[in-house]
Amino acid sequence: MLNILFFSPTGKVPFIHVGNQVVSELGPIVQFVKAKGHSLSDGLDEVQKAEMKAYMELVNNMLLTAELYLQWCDDATVQEITHPRYGSPYPWPLNRVLAYQKQWEIQRKMKAIGWGNKSLDQVLEEVDQCCQALSQRLGTQLYFFNKKPTELDALVFGHLFTILTTQLISDELSEKVKGYSNLTAFCRRIEQHYFEVKTA
Repeated sequence: MLNILFFSPTGKVPFIHVGNQVVSELGPIVQFVKAKGHSLSDGLDEVQKAEMKAYMELVNNMLLTAELYLQWCDDATVQEITHPRYGSPYPWPLNRVLAYQKQWEIQRKMKAIGWGNKSLDQVLEEVDQCCQALSQRLGTQLYFFNKKPTELDALVFGHLFTILTTQLISDELSEKVKGYSNLTAFCRRIEQHYFEVKTA
């Protein structure tokens, strides 16, 4: 088992390793790439950029929060998956202490944003509403804006692909996403185009 967050300087994903630099989290990665002369949103006008940012906030406020809730607030998932995975780089008893410390930190955050007393069904309903909004925005297009991916596509892919491919105690979260065929097709398309190794 590997705790990938162990390799990130901020303890968060995504992160990239370029030469001797490690840049973590989407915002700083986008800025780093932009400083190198590349931007995924160059073709967007100001209205589209504002709309893209609004959808990115929706994803961060709903999908990211739901993922954290399931990982750190669902008792069965915490005990069987999250604690062992999170503590795996550390020796006993540090592995247990750090896992409980992280759980306490996330649960405190959930209470602060009003998710502390939500039931799993309420969290799944939030995910469903987010997926519905994303599905409507994507429609039959290949990407959320224009004919090429933007930062929103990268963010949505990262969260949805993780939800679809991470094994949890229950598959209720992934089933919510699978209810939107254009979103699952979007994930397959990006995975095949950008991540599958092509053989000659």
